[in-house]
Amino acid sequence: MTVASIGFGELTRRIVHDDIRARVPLQGSIELTYRCNLACTHCWVNLPTGDRAARARELTAAELHRITDEIVDAGTLWLLLTGGEVFVRPDFFEIYRYMKRKGLLVSIFTNGTMITERVADQLAERPPTRLEISLYGVTAPTYRAMTNVDALDRCLRGIRLLLDRGITLKLKSVVTTANYDEFLAIREYSMREFGIVFRYDPNINFRKVEGRAGSAPAAVRVSPEKIVALDLALDAEATEARRRYEAPSPIGGEYVFTCGAGINTFHVDPYGRMSSCMMVPSIGYDLRSGSFREGWESFFDRIVNRKKTKSIRCDTCAIAGTCDSCPGWGDLEHGDLEAPVDYLCELSHRRAEAFGSAALISTIKMKEPAHG
Repeated sequence: MTVASIGFGELTRRIVHDDIRARVPLQGSIELTYRCNLACTHCWVNLPTGDRAARARELTAAELHRITDEIVDAGTLWLLLTGGEVFVRPDFFEIYRYMKRKGLLVSIFTNGTMITERVADQLAERPPTRLEISLYGVTAPTYRAMTNVDALDRCLRGIRLLLDRGITLKLKSVVTTANYDEFLAIREYSMREFGIVFRYDPNINFRKVEGRAGSAPAAVRVSPEKIVALDLALDAEATEARRRYEAPSPIGGEYVFTCGAGINTFHVDPYGRMSSCMMVPSIGYDLRSGSFREGWESFFDRIVNRKKTKSIRCDTCAIAGTCDSCPGWGDLEHGDLEAPVDYLCELSHRRAEAFGSAALISTIKMKEPAHG
């Protein structure tokens, strides 16, 4: 069995089992651009496609080739390319092919609307390890309400072009107030038309892009109560959530970061700023002025070994290890890596009541949302 065939999750589990602070940059993500041809109300990075200032700041193909060389030398196996919309960059395939030639297992996130026959043909020549398309709705009004663009037909065409060429893909959608009532129809359409079970995500983050940061996306969050109702309706798609809540765990430990951020994963934004996670843009290392190895070994070492400075309600919560709350959420929502997020707290407790074992339910109580 090769290292690549094990899968990132299992490999990380094995490393963490031996030493939770063992640091190998196995997996990374790169946002090629913050620009997008859609203008989704829920999105945290959706600068206009024609934003010249943003485009001028983006890493060039040559800079990305150099970064690719450095991450491969450091041991990276898996790499995600995301945005914005990756295909707004005319040099996308120059970047992508170089990464593939270097042996990286490359995944792509896209909205699918810019996948033409030419794009699909080029992807078929060197298929990505994983390609995920966001399907925000299956009726034109809902898709428009989500994206502010009439582009449903282009998205569906992109999906069909890829499937016609035998490219394996996954469909997904974020749940918002604009598509909640159509969500079961999206699931049914995905299965009927494409034979694909899609995954869904209710987690909507604050915007993180300079000049546009703020809470605007939170306005379209669906209430935790309605999310749990959707979980129950989408039984097959909620299998993973059920498993998590059947045997959850507390967080514990002395470190702020308890996931793989900065330990086995890293992120690079469009302008060359490397962080432990795309949700922690406030702490970064400039790859334009330094090397990946220097950032990983010196700068990141100080981040991942950051100790907790305060006691919060998560410390004694029986399901904290299952909750999606993390330093990134706290940083984006409150400017504080250690701050709990009320929305996630309520959602996690409601899911525990819906999915948890009887023993678990007897140990938890719904807590009043309170910052700190």
